[in-house]
Amino acid sequence: MDSSGPEAGAAERTLLVSGEPGIGKTSILEAGARRIREQGGQARWLVGRPEESGLAFSGLDALLHPWHTTSAGLDAEDGVLLETALRGGGMVATGTLALAGALLRVLSRWAGSGPVLVIVDDLQWVDRSTQDLLSLCARRLQGEPVGILMASRPAGPAPGWTRQSTVHRLEDLDDIQAAHLLDSLPVPPQGRIRRQVMRQAGGNPLALVELARATANGSLVEEPVGLELPLGERLEQLFAADLDVLPEATRRLLLLAAVADLPDMAALAEVLGDVLLPDLECAPADSPTDPTAPSSGGAFVLAGPTQVARAAEGAWSAAEKAGLLTLQQGVIRFRHPLVRSAVLAAAPFDQRCGAHRLIASAPGLDEDRRAWHLAAATVTAEESVADALEATAERARRRGGYAAAATALERAAQLSPSTDDRVRRLNAAAQFAMFAGHPRWVAELTSAVAAEADTPGARAAADLHAGWALALTSRHDEAVDRLMAAADAWAATGSQDALDALATASMTAYTSGDPRFREAILDRYRRLTGQEPDYTTTWVLAGCDPFGSRDEALAHLRRAAAREDKPLGAWSMLGAAAWALDETETAVQMYGTVLEMYRQTSTAGANATVASAHAIALFEAGRWPAALAGLSEADRAAAAGGLELATVSNHILAAALAAVRGDSGQARHLLATATRDFDLRGTRTFEMRARQASALAALAEGDHHAAHFQLSRLFHRDASPVHFHGSYYGLGDLAASAARIGRAREARAVLQTAVEHLPTRTSLRLHLILCRAQGLLADEPAHAEDLLREAAFDPGGDQWPFERALALADLGEWLRRRQRPADARVPLGEALELFQSLGAPPWSARTAAELRATGVDTAETRQPDATMELTPQQLAIVDLAAQGLSNKEIAARLFLSPRTVGFHLNRAFPKLGVTSRFQLRDLVTRFDRDRRGR
Repeated sequence: MDSSGPEAGAAERTLLVSGEPGIGKTSILEAGARRIREQGGQARWLVGRPEESGLAFSGLDALLHPWHTTSAGLDAEDGVLLETALRGGGMVATGTLALAGALLRVLSRWAGSGPVLVIVDDLQWVDRSTQDLLSLCARRLQGEPVGILMASRPAGPAPGWTRQSTVHRLEDLDDIQAAHLLDSLPVPPQGRIRRQVMRQAGGNPLALVELARATANGSLVEEPVGLELPLGERLEQLFAADLDVLPEATRRLLLLAAVADLPDMAALAEVLGDVLLPDLECAPADSPTDPTAPSSGGAFVLAGPTQVARAAEGAWSAAEKAGLLTLQQGVIRFRHPLVRSAVLAAAPFDQRCGAHRLIASAPGLDEDRRAWHLAAATVTAEESVADALEATAERARRRGGYAAAATALERAAQLSPSTDDRVRRLNAAAQFAMFAGHPRWVAELTSAVAAEADTPGARAAADLHAGWALALTSRHDEAVDRLMAAADAWAATGSQDALDALATASMTAYTSGDPRFREAILDRYRRLTGQEPDYTTTWVLAGCDPFGSRDEALAHLRRAAAREDKPLGAWSMLGAAAWALDETETAVQMYGTVLEMYRQTSTAGANATVASAHAIALFEAGRWPAALAGLSEADRAAAAGGLELATVSNHILAAALAAVRGDSGQARHLLATATRDFDLRGTRTFEMRARQASALAALAEGDHHAAHFQLSRLFHRDASPVHFHGSYYGLGDLAASAARIGRAREARAVLQTAVEHLPTRTSLRLHLILCRAQGLLADEPAHAEDLLREAAFDPGGDQWPFERALALADLGEWLRRRQRPADARVPLGEALELFQSLGAPPWSARTAAELRATGVDTAETRQPDATMELTPQQLAIVDLAAQGLSNKEIAARLFLSPRTVGFHLNRAFPKLGVTSRFQLRDLVTRFDRDRRGR
């Protein structure tokens, strides 16, 4: 397009916002109106109405009213032109240009007292005459303080508008955005209902709000699993307003398509005749079809008799013309998930049941799909259908689809005539929902069990599952109470399930940091007899006593990790144990393995806790780009599930990553967000991590006083740790900040108490941190140097590159300040190289200054890691694009739309200095290697 032509000029003054109903277009227009009024201008509204879309110049009349031509101070000729058009409903004799000129002069007069913004809502319903007139005016507004802001549904605007406007397409919200919107509501939905609201809304903001409000009273929790949530009149009018005027055959076909899923397409073809021509006796399946019959675009439509093919083509055509769906290569796609919901909502229950039974009767239908269609058509308890769903759940479990298995079992429980079968299936559903990482859902299922369970074993299983769900919240006492009850019940019968309960309780014991919990768990563990080392025993020891029982826990870890028959839950517990024991690389591998298992199943990305823990391990291993990408995955899963602890943990890790990259302001913002509605004092591991992240933000700015303030509060006044494990890892930075601000004496007291309480043998990582701290605070120079050199050069310390770089920098600075510049150059040079490779600009700058003071030229030769400039979501997308995945494949992997993927890639390319995805592979080779190295 000619950039200097009238259409280019119009595009600078005309913004067209496009999107589905309920996406937020009108909110943007209202914001534009507020902005123009704040700037001393005026907004002139025009709202299209379907009943007036065929009336010529009805839109012009609405725009000019109530400022009609008689009171607008118009020239007589302009008044006649406009009045004639409005009264006659057609173009005046002098033509379009003359009428456009009159409207231009009206707009110019309005703009005489300040800028004018013409706002057009529902452009798709504005009559074509008014659209043409505004389009002509938009190309002739040069020099006038007049702009045009419009909103339209995707198929609404005339082609001319898209050529002469800046078009902004509003996309559906992604999972994180949708979850944040739900959480902002007075009563956000939780558990299974939350997942159903998010699935059914399809990212539409209005639908999210309306569906959440419809479920706010909790009455729908008892409804049959799999049923659509009621849309409400407002959503039905927006997404299926024209359904009633469609032909009866089209409505029947739409209903059948709405109850069918993609795997049901072949079955849908088999029953088309029964739907479209119920009174017609169809020809046999092998009868020849009419080769001259017009094609409908779907191969299966022409597979039946000619009469069915023609009827199907007419029905599909009517549905497509109404904008409800598309049919391409035999695949039916509704325009939006809410259109499907609206079609279902408009059909009576008996018709929906009939459609489900009809598809279930197709001979070639998959057995799992048949079970679900029969369940949807069943109202009362029916054991045969419940059995079929239980078989479906087992097949899903074998494929690793734990969420699908839990859903099938929950519905099977609802259809179970026997209380024992109902309780058994609910407990099994809770277990699978637990494996899938959905604690709110687990809580709902265990509540149902508690209402009906009448055996100790069933109640103990419910306590285990409920305790696991509570363990992912800040309700630590309740979690431990339920889990101890389960452990005691099973211990009395000699069941090894008691270890599962103790291992789950160890999650809460570690997170809370409460010594009461650890003592209770270890006491029960020691009283159990005959336990073989496995993932549960490993985590109980590592999670409750990582220092005192380190050797025993390590032995259990090695034996458990070597077993080939590990269940899914074993990988995450072993990863947690390895992390607590400072076997960081093993933790990265364990977490990475289990996450890959999740990605390869229908629960992809579902376990927020594992994804968050994996990102923490990657951060400590110095793989910061990979940690950022993992954080994006953890954020999506936590937001979708409404998981309190995982969300806070992600914010704290994101703050630490921002701090080491030099963005202290963002780090503080993230910490403020994490603690806004969460009391850290009851969850000591988060309190400890938040203080360490705050200290990193302060150190990035060179503020050692603020860093010391935060780090000193990792310990109580009596020098005991706030958190029995994590507090000790801040001793190195505490000593460094204390030494710089003259608080070494206080730091020595804390360090001495810590050393007295810790066992003689600790992990190598903690040993090197203690060496660094002791060396910085030692009075005797020779001893100090020995300790600092051990911290800086022990080969094993390479596993934790940021801590290694800090130790090297401290040693170099210590040597330089003792007038030994030649000796300082080696550790300072190595520290600088590590800081630059990690992407830690504040530390790189300070180390470079120290190195220059020794007489070394520090001109940077290493190319900075450009991936550190990306957001977590951009980084995840770039990583997958570099592996050769298409936008569509990336979208499926990350639960985004292909358009959103393209948007993020376009934003990422300038930051990376590339112009196409083909340049990404070489650029992110190191990052890709880190990810594969999990």
